[in-house]
Amino acid sequence: MTLTNAIYAGNFALLKFYGPFEFNLASRKLEFDFYDLAVLGVKFSLGRGGAADIGAATGLGSSNNKQLVENDKKPFFNWVSADENIATARGGGGGLALWKRDLEMEVINANEKEAAAATEIEVY
Repeated sequence: MTLTNAIYAGNFALLKFYGPFEFNLASRKLEFDFYDLAVLGVKFSLGRGGAADIGAATGLGSSNNKQLVENDKKPFFNWVSADENIATARGGGGGLALWKRDLEMEVINANEKEAAAATEIEVY
């Protein structure tokens, strides 16, 4: 599964980060990394640790995330609350994170799954 995080001006995404995540229900810990970035809708690859470098340099992320990546660990959030539309968590650097459900990404993921299923070949 893919986690998307973004910085918006109104409903327009200025920056969007994409990457894999793992969630540990027992500890309520969300570990993630962002490998791709879209700037004004243009998407490109950051590579492992690229988002941590950008975050540390710009103040958009915790400098602690860069150290985690250097030690083969992932940035994380400790989950606080969630419902069907909004989620809140405390970041590894101490900041508060708020997420809004991304219906656009859900549609994209559903379309990708349909396309993959349509290209499967059955051999008898």
